Amino acid sequence: MKTRIIVGILLVLMLIAVLFFGGFLLLCVLALFSLAAIHEMGQTFRNKSYDPILIPAYVFALAYPFVYFYLGMLSMFILYMASVMATMIWSLFTKRHTTNDIIPSLFILNYPTLFLMCMLLVYFSFGRPIALVAAGMAYAAPECSDTFAYFGGTFLGKHKLCPTISPKKTVEGAVFALIGGTAFGFGMIYLQRLWGANVNSVVLILLGLGCGLLSQFGDLFASLLKRWAGVKDFSSVFPGHGGIIDRIDSIMFCTPLVLCVFLIMQKMAIF
Repeated sequence: MKTRIIVGILLVLMLIAVLFFGGFLLLCVLALFSLAAIHEMGQTFRNKSYDPILIPAYVFALAYPFVYFYLGMLSMFILYMASVMATMIWSLFTKRHTTNDIIPSLFILNYPTLFLMCMLLVYFSFGRPIALVAAGMAYAAPECSDTFAYFGGTFLGKHKLCPTISPKKTVEGAVFALIGGTAFGFGMIYLQRLWGANVNSVVLILLGLGCGLLSQFGDLFASLLKRWAGVKDFSSVFPGHGGIIDRIDSIMFCTPLVLCVFLIMQKMAIF
């Protein structure tokens, strides 16, 4: 537990630093995290004797943050569709990959790739004060939810939540996850004032509750994939925490919710 806590604190500090500096640093971090996440998912399928086509996905992972930042949303969408089509065309002419490899290849271009795109958009779609609130809710609320769930389940957990998918998760931990997400939303009401944002308090609290719920689905879905592949973690990049996807599985499910809510508020001009 000591290693898990220390690494967790270091990851939080890294997140704060990356969000504070933003710009090119954030683009680089997103690109590297995306590359690693896609590689981990490829390895997961290889554990089940599949051999997904990853080159187009790798190229997309390294390029999409910079394409979006410098060329815009349409260019990123074109790059994404080009990656999907390149994967399909590759499958027609390759001798190494079989027909069975096509489905996992296309799956990886959806999970985690589409969710990683949302992680980019949730920060760069808004002005900096609002972007920091949106990114805080998308990135940190699920982490807070996971932390509450971990300690709540460790010390109070008695009733299994989904024993066939994740035997260690408990109903008590799930309740604490909701509390953790909501608590972060409440804290963001005051935290946002440090950089001059003023997002509606009720929205932040409800969004925190939503993140507390969706973070658990994200975690369970990742656990389902790991159980299917027969692995404990997607990799061992972070001691005590597993791999990149192990750290962002809950974030990936929360980010689309946060992005949609903030885009709606932007459209309604209620910031």
